Amino acid sequence: MKNLSQRATAIAAAFSIFAFTACDSNEATPDATLQSDNSQAAHQSNSMNLHKTYTVELMELNGSGVSGMALIELMGSEIEVSLEATGLTPEMEHMQHIHGFIENNKNSVCPPPSADTNGDGLISLVEGIPFYGPVLVPLTPYPMADVTGMVDFMNQYSIDRTVRSLQNNVIVLHGMYVDGVYDPTIPVACGQIKVMNQGK
Repeated sequence: MKNLSQRATAIAAAFSIFAFTACDSNEATPDATLQSDNSQAAHQSNSMNLHKTYTVELMELNGSGVSGMALIELMGSEIEVSLEATGLTPEMEHMQHIHGFIENNKNSVCPPPSADTNGDGLISLVEGIPFYGPVLVPLTPYPMADVTGMVDFMNQYSIDRTVRSLQNNVIVLHGMYVDGVYDPTIPVACGQIKVMNQGK
């Protein structure tokens, strides 16, 4: 995860040097009413074009031993996701998603042990949904872990406006053996998406 950590440090340094204001003040116009009506929409449009950066610390679920880091760069309606994780099932495909809630701006969280409502010792995909919500962005193509159980992943995605409050969401990795059978849906790691900069 050295490369991802170095990249995050470099991005933080760059943003500390090249700060800029999100919405510049405009000179007063004769049509003050029109300006007032359009100011909120203009600010929202400018904000959507900011370059924001988020970090994710992936922590194990279900005793998987999986851990990792992710970096998300938001550029308007596009995101670039870089993710590294270890401890995954070697040479198996691992689903990975951004999960969250769109309605009521509810915050998504990683499920606690109490999410195991059927008492089988595992938090299933369905048992986790009340905590982290449905899939908002599938991080495809799903990576195949190497022989050591590591993935090193990067890809870009277009996202809907309703998903752009990324700090309300989590990333969840899936896939592990259960009773000798590989279950691709079992959550094995989860991490809250946190703001690294405010787009300034």
